[in-house]
Amino acid sequence: MGERLASKTLRNSALVVGARALAKLAVFAVVVLLVRHLGDERFGRFATMVVYVTLVGVMADLGLQTVFIRDVSRDRGEFRRYLSNLVGTRFVLSLAALLLLAGALRLFAPVLFPYTIAAFVLLLTTSYSSLLRAVFYIRGRLLYEAVAIVAEAILLLGLTLAAINRGASWDVFLWVYSAGYVFTCVFAIAIIRWRWNEPIEARLDPAFVRRVLAAGVPLALGFTITTVYAQLDVVLLQALKGFQMVGWYAAANRFIDAVAWIPQSAMGAVFPALSLVAATESRRLIFAYEKSFKMLAIVALPLAVGISVTADSLVPLAFGHAFDQSIPALRILAPSIALLFVNNAFIYTLTAINRQVDFTRLSLATLVVNVALNLLLIPPYGYLGAAAASTLTEAALFAGGLWLLRRQLAPLRVVGSTGRAIASAAVMGGVLYPIRSWPLAIVVIVGAAVYLAALFALRALDAEEWSILRSGLMAR
Repeated sequence: MGERLASKTLRNSALVVGARALAKLAVFAVVVLLVRHLGDERFGRFATMVVYVTLVGVMADLGLQTVFIRDVSRDRGEFRRYLSNLVGTRFVLSLAALLLLAGALRLFAPVLFPYTIAAFVLLLTTSYSSLLRAVFYIRGRLLYEAVAIVAEAILLLGLTLAAINRGASWDVFLWVYSAGYVFTCVFAIAIIRWRWNEPIEARLDPAFVRRVLAAGVPLALGFTITTVYAQLDVVLLQALKGFQMVGWYAAANRFIDAVAWIPQSAMGAVFPALSLVAATESRRLIFAYEKSFKMLAIVALPLAVGISVTADSLVPLAFGHAFDQSIPALRILAPSIALLFVNNAFIYTLTAINRQVDFTRLSLATLVVNVALNLLLIPPYGYLGAAAASTLTEAALFAGGLWLLRRQLAPLRVVGSTGRAIASAAVMGGVLYPIRSWPLAIVVIVGAAVYLAALFALRALDAEEWSILRSGLMAR
């Protein structure tokens, strides 16, 4: 990726990440309100239902959206055919997902079965919202994505406050989340139809759908497996230990979720550029892959260290002392932040070079590791065992992704690339630990200042990387 393309990609990434940062503040406020309103057991029910929706939601996509972004980024002439066929196909797949959802709830969580329709509406609105917003990435018009992200979050916060004021039960909030996604669908349709004059219709061209599925299903298998191992701990924890432990574990995980969107948003903006250079020049792809990995690591390391050091303050501040059990779980989960950030660079790069099968194999191996760890650790250690299994699974995915990219593209010098950033984060952690009981705002400001100073002092970024940053953040 040349400097000009890198700068443009960085601007898009910064725009989406900035919008999601604002939105995530609102969404995290929603989570805090929900936890305090519902308590551990009812919040555990809500969190468990969301996990089931996430798991079966993979069936509503089957990798087609990623293929849509990759292929249409390369050939804009295919836009209408892809979009219309995916609109039709997604509805059919969603009906199949409904049957799977109903069966899974009936079998594994019968107490949640009466709320199947509310969960299905959430699944459907999430699915179409994601599909329609993919168009913003393909066209590189991420200002619209930023608007959609922020507006959806504000609407969600407002509806949540209204529902809480009426003393709503936990299932009402499934409808509240669905309403936010409905807004995003309407907004995206308005932009596509009337701003860009592109028709939106549902079609099912069997031959075309079969061809796209052939490319998407291997990728879907990989994403299905990664989704399963990312959510399986909640299912097993609920079955073995009950909704209360799910509530404690889910509360700790909300801090991880609060930052997990950053690499997904950044790499989502980078992915069209990766797909483009993958089809033209491998040298530029290696450049893009290496810089993406390094930039993600630089952002992730202080978050992982900071959340671990300040867990004693973060959890009571957000959820109250009733959730103090979540503190040790958060400390165990904190290292997974750095791993899941850089793992996104592996996943998106493998997809860009059409190595879906390798990604699927890696995901399957990681799933085996995750299942074994959860079955081994949850019975004796409960939610703390689930937290340990989650972090160890991310470590396994990191090792496998590093090995695959070494085989398919080029070796990555992990220490050479990120060693100085790791040292900077260690310096920050050393400074923060003695003052961790100070007011959280002061700790955050001190930590950010120390980390940035260490990055400069240790020269963690070279001249070329500073040039990309300056042109990407300052150019218009």
